Amino acid sequence: MAAQAPARASSAVRLFDAHCHLQDPRVAAVAPALMRAAAASGVARFAVNGTSEEDWHLVKRMAEDHPAVVPCFGLHPWWVPERSPDWMDSLRRFFAETPEAAVGEIGLDKGSHGRTIDFGEQVEVFRRQLELAKELERPVSVHCVRAFGDLLEILKQTGPFPAGVLLHSYLGSAEMVSGLANLGCYFSLSGFLTGMKSTKAKQMLKYPWIEFF
Repeated sequence: MAAQAPARASSAVRLFDAHCHLQDPRVAAVAPALMRAAAASGVARFAVNGTSEEDWHLVKRMAEDHPAVVPCFGLHPWWVPERSPDWMDSLRRFFAETPEAAVGEIGLDKGSHGRTIDFGEQVEVFRRQLELAKELERPVSVHCVRAFGDLLEILKQTGPFPAGVLLHSYLGSAEMVSGLANLGCYFSLSGFLTGMKSTKAKQMLKYPWIEFF
């Protein structure tokens, strides 16, 4: 009698997509298929980040339809000029209705697009959302482009953040890593890391006690 082949062991590694935008109209129609394919490869949860008042309801609905989705509501710096007068009240309502939600995607941007948006307004909106995250004890997903000095100063003034802060696609200096980590920050790395000078990238990654996502 032929020996029965052993059943394939389930993957011991469970992954968490810490930052995505599956509500984006460019991918929303295929998002369920994308999540199924990712789940088959070991991805257990998806942090779907809202960016403006226009898509918060889409994120909320996606979380209601898909238990693997962790909803995140926030005003991204690119959409700061389009905010309504009652944007903060609206944001608070979404969190009241969605106790499991995180704050994001929020942040600061002095990049090619961010330079077109008043930085003082970016800072004001960012601070208010950080304060809301602390008040509600929610984790935060942060977008930062060429404004890491400003980011560190603001986090020092408003932190620490026991619920955690994820610095999405971190490209700040190695010298800032320990200071940010002490405030409750975690770091995600993207393909943009390959654009850094190799010496800078290696120096940043020499902190084995930092948790990278």
